[in-house]
Amino acid sequence: MAPAPRMSAKDLVGPVAIFFGTLLLVSAIALPLYFTDTLKKTPMDLDLTSVAVSQPQQGVSGNNDQPAKIFNSCSVNQPRAEVSDARLTQQQRVIVVDPADADIATFQAGNSIRIDSYTSGGETITPSAVGGKGACMTSLLTATRDLVTTNRETAQPQISGGGQSEVKVDASDNSVSLPDRTGLQYRFPFDVEKSDKYQYFDLTTRTTNPLTYVDDSTEIHGVKTLHFTQEVPEVDLSTLVDANDQQMPNTSLDQTSGWYGGFPGYRNNDKLPASLMQSSTRDLYVDPASGTILNEQQHIRQSYKLNVSDDSPKEMLDYRLTALDVVFSYDQATQEALASDAKSLSDPITLWGRWIPIVIGIIGVFLLAVGIWLLLGSGGRSKPAVAADGPSDPDEQAYPPRYAEPRHDDHQYAAPRHEEPRYPEPTHDEHQYEQPYDPDQTRQIPVIKDDGDGFTDWSPPRRS
Repeated sequence: MAPAPRMSAKDLVGPVAIFFGTLLLVSAIALPLYFTDTLKKTPMDLDLTSVAVSQPQQGVSGNNDQPAKIFNSCSVNQPRAEVSDARLTQQQRVIVVDPADADIATFQAGNSIRIDSYTSGGETITPSAVGGKGACMTSLLTATRDLVTTNRETAQPQISGGGQSEVKVDASDNSVSLPDRTGLQYRFPFDVEKSDKYQYFDLTTRTTNPLTYVDDSTEIHGVKTLHFTQEVPEVDLSTLVDANDQQMPNTSLDQTSGWYGGFPGYRNNDKLPASLMQSSTRDLYVDPASGTILNEQQHIRQSYKLNVSDDSPKEMLDYRLTALDVVFSYDQATQEALASDAKSLSDPITLWGRWIPIVIGIIGVFLLAVGIWLLLGSGGRSKPAVAADGPSDPDEQAYPPRYAEPRHDDHQYAAPRHEEPRYPEPTHDEHQYEQPYDPDQTRQIPVIKDDGDGFTDWSPPRRS
């Protein structure tokens, strides 16, 4: 049986191209499904710093340099309450701390509101950071430290299994536990949708409220954002407690009627308690790819409301002493930095989830097409070359040589026929005859010549 013909390098090009083309097509499908999922998690090195400044608002303050309103706590010891114009700055830094692993990340956020300046009695005052002896106001208006453990994929709180949820609200090292916290905070998950399904946690009121999708028309430093808005209903902050289960500081007043401005039917020295109420409106501008919040505009409204019965005079029921009225918005430097962070998170996802699969998919289709064309265009595997002295059909066998060994099925082998040596024909010179060469010269017969003169001569024969 003849051996199977070998495939040449040309024969292998088509199958190899099909193999690699198929491999690249499978990779193009698998990369977005599996590899990019590992990138769509809260980064472990997250470190976000934001600075928000008070913005002018119509009808709140006539001074654009000091567009906010704050309660002047120095007026507690004065005959009348005083509300001052002020310029405020809100700062926040968010980092990832333990516990954190492949599934969870814990945010630690430091939040503060600082008084840059305020007016009192027609004078602009820049408060000290630490305050002096007898100082009634410092530059620090509020400060909190928040800890919350979240799922790295959904960005939702994950308190069970060792997670944390607590807030520090005073100068002590004690924190208030918030085990029932729900809703997003500080960031969104990757691939944010145009939907009303998201909820957001408000730290000051400790409540979770729904977000409403508005539009996608705002672009911040080259990043197109999704706009969400939230209304936080009014909450009595005096009902919240600190780490010692005590009422939060500065959330209630107990002043005389005259100090508030006076009310019909009440004497000026009658004591009237009041509680601090807060409501707010929050607008978030979110990068849909990375879930990074590029800008937050928050209108905070705090005021003291008298604790009186429902049958009290309308003037008392409607009375509000402004404690804080401000609209905060991230400054330009913060928005630019956050846009850069968002791109650094979303660009690898776009690269590995879109462009690289497209490129390798195109290459895969090209290789697959080339491989199929080579196979079909050549009509299958080419026939092996045939030797010049061999049979034209590889399945045919050449006749065995004359002295070849007998085949296994031959019972006899005929010896080749013996042929007598052939002597050369005589030449035209009939007087000469040359015998064939004989290596044994002792057996050669000399040639005798007769020249006609009666003498004879001999000479050895010539070799042919």
